[in-house]
Amino acid sequence: MHFLRKIGDEVLIVYNPRKEHIEVGENLRIFDTKINRGIIVQVIDLSLIDLAGILEDIVRLESIGNVKIEEYKPPQIEPYLLDVKNMKVCRGKIIKEIVMEKTKEKFVPWTGWIPDRSVKINPVNDAVIMKRLKLKGSYPIKIGKTVYSKADCFINAYNLQGINIIVGKKGAGKSHIGKVLLLGLINNGAKAIVFDINDEYKGLRFTKENKKSEYYDRIIPLNPGKNMRFTWDYVGLDVIYETLTTVMNLPDASAYTLRNIWIDIKKEEETIRYSSIIEKLEDYNPKVSEAILRRLDQIRGTKLLTESPKKAISLEDELRKLKNGGAIVVNLKAKSIVEMAITVQTTLSKLRSLLESGEPPLWIFAEEAHLYLNTTTWEDIVTRMRHLGAYQIYLTNSPTMIPETIIRQADNLFLFHLSTNYDLKYIAPASKLDSSTIIPIANALPPRRCLVIGTATKDFPLIIDTIAISEQTAGETRLFFNKY
Repeated sequence: MHFLRKIGDEVLIVYNPRKEHIEVGENLRIFDTKINRGIIVQVIDLSLIDLAGILEDIVRLESIGNVKIEEYKPPQIEPYLLDVKNMKVCRGKIIKEIVMEKTKEKFVPWTGWIPDRSVKINPVNDAVIMKRLKLKGSYPIKIGKTVYSKADCFINAYNLQGINIIVGKKGAGKSHIGKVLLLGLINNGAKAIVFDINDEYKGLRFTKENKKSEYYDRIIPLNPGKNMRFTWDYVGLDVIYETLTTVMNLPDASAYTLRNIWIDIKKEEETIRYSSIIEKLEDYNPKVSEAILRRLDQIRGTKLLTESPKKAISLEDELRKLKNGGAIVVNLKAKSIVEMAITVQTTLSKLRSLLESGEPPLWIFAEEAHLYLNTTTWEDIVTRMRHLGAYQIYLTNSPTMIPETIIRQADNLFLFHLSTNYDLKYIAPASKLDSSTIIPIANALPPRRCLVIGTATKDFPLIIDTIAISEQTAGETRLFFNKY
């Protein structure tokens, strides 16, 4: 391998593919032994070198067709000509600078320095990189194996305390890495709330042999309308008001009327009852009453709300069951937008109150959050709730649906294969890399392989294959054709 040139923060390296093997995502060490200084470069693109005469030679050979031409070449020059024709150039991104600290090499941010062309270039083992970066930390989570060195890849759960984004197309492995992170957090004593859009996470309570796993009592599945019901008072006026106006399009005048009725009832009675609201509505304009009543009946039909405290639960009680870490999994599969809105808004409202009262921080796993979070809620979670200790992990195959403010504040990105460059350009700010770097790497990712970058990797891009887990991992999809 030979150092050719530098363009910005990228370098071009010429190599012979018949003698040296390089892959996209691999890391190369370019080191000047005379001054004990070097750089770490990650390969982002490979191409055949374009030399004068090669195109002409290829066109000439193709145009000849079946004409037989005898050409004499000395035997010793034939391999040389073949090597020249097949020579490749790799484009690499400068990731870190190598300096000597006493007798040990240390990775530091790149200062702009580059070596001369008389340097030694060789692949660097991923295990060496992770050891130098000290990624494992005090709260290790094993997330997979590095692609090229097959080294175990650990991250520190400490560095997941922020905004984390997992993106990729359907079937690429997003939910799988989400489950790996969830189990890792639980193993380190953390608590989490999972908004499960596909009803997958409850399977973690069982092994693949359908036996109870070690997480059986540490994962609590809740199904809205069944074993997850709330009293009207517990949900509260703010959540009902928000649902009626933003989801169910109740006019502001009617919503204001309901607010006044709710306040009046609380002055007269200890608890809010559906029958009390209906009774109060009789004193108002029939059109206003009908608009409110129709929507309240729809809410009542979800069976999320009950007037019986014995049939209701509280998130506070459910979280207390997870003494040594665990997760509450909220099943949102096949739920209406009204059910999702009330469930999610109530959950977030109670979490906010708990965190404000001094409860320990926890993680929120949100799959396809754009389906049930509005703009106001996004902003509240990312700003105020984040600082209170509600750390977030978003999983989606539609990155453009995530608000740009979240993308730019992301602490970690787990990037699987995406089909369009537009999605990749949109998500690029979360990686702290430019789109010209992230696009070729992402396009080369097969299923179950992802690029991890952020505080968890000390901003060093790592490409890993996700690990298998012994628990059940997939949701059940109903099929008409069972075999192919």
